[in-house]
Amino acid sequence: MREMDRIASLLDDALAAGLGSAAAVSVGDAGVEVFRYVRGHRWRVPELGPPIDDHTPFDLASLTKPMATVAIAMAEPAQNLDLPVAQLVSKAVCRGTVRQLLAHGAGCAAHVEFFRWLRATRPIDPRAALIERAALEPCGDPGIASVYSDLGFILLGAIMTGWTGLEENFWHAVAEPLELKARYALGPLDHAVATELDDRGLVCGLVHDENAYWGGRACGHAGLFGSIDDVARFAAAMVRAASGERVGRFEPDVVRHFFTDAPIPGSTWRLGWDTPSHTPGVSQAGDRWPREHAVGHTGFTGTSLWLDLPRRRWCALLTNRVHPTRHAGTADAIKVLRRAVNDVVASWP
Repeated sequence: MREMDRIASLLDDALAAGLGSAAAVSVGDAGVEVFRYVRGHRWRVPELGPPIDDHTPFDLASLTKPMATVAIAMAEPAQNLDLPVAQLVSKAVCRGTVRQLLAHGAGCAAHVEFFRWLRATRPIDPRAALIERAALEPCGDPGIASVYSDLGFILLGAIMTGWTGLEENFWHAVAEPLELKARYALGPLDHAVATELDDRGLVCGLVHDENAYWGGRACGHAGLFGSIDDVARFAAAMVRAASGERVGRFEPDVVRHFFTDAPIPGSTWRLGWDTPSHTPGVSQAGDRWPREHAVGHTGFTGTSLWLDLPRRRWCALLTNRVHPTRHAGTADAIKVLRRAVNDVVASWP
């Protein structure tokens, strides 16, 4: 198909222009994958690394939010999303609910560099220390506006930990039922795509996000690694569940609720999932992706996933655009690439 050739050219051109060292895309339609393209190498500095394949793990960055933290919540339909955060997280000053946290509307700050304190003090339990710092961070009034918040999802990660730990809960609730190999990298993960070359050295197989790196590595906001095969399987499960099929532990009514519930008036956010902006030229889903019955998410390292629910269509794009540095214009370049690829996928019959 001409569209497939266009997507391949977009990825090849982006890699040739220095947008990271690796890129992979999966496109699904009618609930099944119809196109996959994988190109590049695990790193490009100090020399060109080994080539990637369909099973090479990428640092999924904030795709951790929908694929792990939110997915655990979707797989546990008995949870009361209207419980106050302060009732569930020790010392939390947040006055919002779990539902508002999911919609980034609980009043939490967008981002705080907790890693500077964590790196300097090296607490015995870094994950508990990160959660406590996030819990004590001053919050605004809940239910007023959506402010995209890593802090809120750090708290959600604590709530979704349960008795077994976040990584174990993810495995039992999401990965095992869907046959995903995605996992948190508590220690260095072999064969992963590298991210940034910074004061840690070349970050490869360990989470790029500094708060997660110094805060226990398995967090609600970041830390998950997965291949294009993993993300494609997850996307297929989501669009199939939304269309009425029970997939793994995902009940259709619960999934549809998460995709449509809008706790914060005027916000594009649903429960853990964003929707495309109606303002032209803004959404990283592109301008042709449907504005109704569509959800998605992006990740700082250069990842994204968008779902067109009525068509059971998806577009998953993985890159390591922060390699070897985030400071080379790649933040703008990845937005251009995402929009272009999604526009091509949305134009398919």
